[in-house]
Amino acid sequence: MNKNKPIWQRSLYALRGLRIAAREEASFRAELWAVLAAVAFLLWAQVALWWWVLALLWMAMLLATELLNSAVESLADLVSPEFHPLVARAKDCGAAAVFVLSIVGVALLLLILWQHFHAGGG
Repeated sequence: MNKNKPIWQRSLYALRGLRIAAREEASFRAELWAVLAAVAFLLWAQVALWWWVLALLWMAMLLATELLNSAVESLADLVSPEFHPLVARAKDCGAAAVFVLSIVGVALLLLILWQHFHAGGG
């Protein structure tokens, strides 16, 4: 692959990666549903702009981290189809990164709920 191709052509590779992840990665599909649910929740709660900014950053980080985790897993499976402790470690660390962002997402949801119902909205 030529790295010096025009940006529109390189963007097509990125879109292909999103399509592959959405089609072949169950975790990515689940996180897409979580993002859609988060958007619906933010619309319902009518939160302030700064909550939207935080939530959108979280959504982007979650999806990007899952894409990177899927890439690491694919490469690890190619390099070492048989079990290897270092490959298992790499996969576990990638999964942990997604897990950390998932926990942050739950914390963000709880903070928004607390402000919405306890502190009077916004």
